[in-house]
Amino acid sequence: MTVSEAATTEDEETPAETKDGTETSETPQAARTAYAAEDVADELRKVFLAVVAASALLERTGKGSAHPALRRADRCAEDALSLASHAEGMIYEGIREVREQLGELTATSVGEVVSALDVSRTRLAEAAERVAGFPGRLRAAGQQLRDSTGADEVAGPAPEKWSHAADDLRLMTDALIGAVSALATYTDRLTGAAS
Repeated sequence: MTVSEAATTEDEETPAETKDGTETSETPQAARTAYAAEDVADELRKVFLAVVAASALLERTGKGSAHPALRRADRCAEDALSLASHAEGMIYEGIREVREQLGELTATSVGEVVSALDVSRTRLAEAAERVAGFPGRLRAAGQQLRDSTGADEVAGPAPEKWSHAADDLRLMTDALIGAVSALATYTDRLTGAAS
């Protein structure tokens, strides 16, 4: 049964079936686990960027030095980046597998459809809330760069680029809020609530 077909059926407490006929009622939990793994991947990406920045600074600072400790630090940072890339690939491979399995499940009741959609709605709302703060932070960073003493030659086009990125992130927040609203309206209609 598709989502649209579920909207026209009664809410029954029957478990979902996969293509091979095995029953499962774990669709929402499986979606939650995929989102949890994706959260780890997102955090890992932030750490990866921090390590890249630290490595670049280390390389500039230790340029020309043959000290074993600096060379070891550089090798360890490179190893960390390589491992992070591999781990991120494995995380996303697992997420793809979970999503493929979820795609094979057949929702058999309105309740199951609503539950699965509520997971998506909650995650989209959390993302919107998180992203909503990014534009202000980027604009503040750009203003601080402009205001800092002697920063004219350092600032360059960075504040303007950050301002454009902030505009894009504001639009992204609006799009996420729109998706949350649309899902709320749809699930309200599915459950018979006034919309």
